[in-house]
Amino acid sequence: MDLVIRRYREEDYALVCGLEQENSPKGCKPGVFVRQAGVLFADTFLVAECAGRVVGYTIGALVQHRPETGWIIRLVISGQHRRRGFGESLVAAVIESLRERGAMEVYLSVAPGNRPARALYEKHGFRETDFCPAYFGEGADRHILRKDLAGGEGLIRLD
Repeated sequence: MDLVIRRYREEDYALVCGLEQENSPKGCKPGVFVRQAGVLFADTFLVAECAGRVVGYTIGALVQHRPETGWIIRLVISGQHRRRGFGESLVAAVIESLRERGAMEVYLSVAPGNRPARALYEKHGFRETDFCPAYFGEGADRHILRKDLAGGEGLIRLD
């Protein structure tokens, strides 16, 4: 597996927009989101590249009024590249990126029916803290998961 995890670059824009479109509700236009995320989360917007092609990405963020708290706000892997360890690598990398910036805990939300994602997050030590009906609107319930980073386990370094 020729996998490289690196920071998002401007030349990734079209490929990341394509991945976002593939994984978003019909009618969603990802261009604005991707463009703004590239500016707002430049240090924690990471892509997975395999054989020179972007196959996934993740975006982490620190809470402005609580910088010890981070969120994984997006994780997307191309359909044909799922279940090959790319998601695991991206989750580990974004957690470490948030830790390096002072996060002591990381949260994320996951849809109740997304069992593969939930299993991935639990493998990384996330545990459910809340259930929020209609978190993203009617029919978009979410489980909120949290990982404590105070223990310092599993450190990796990004170039």
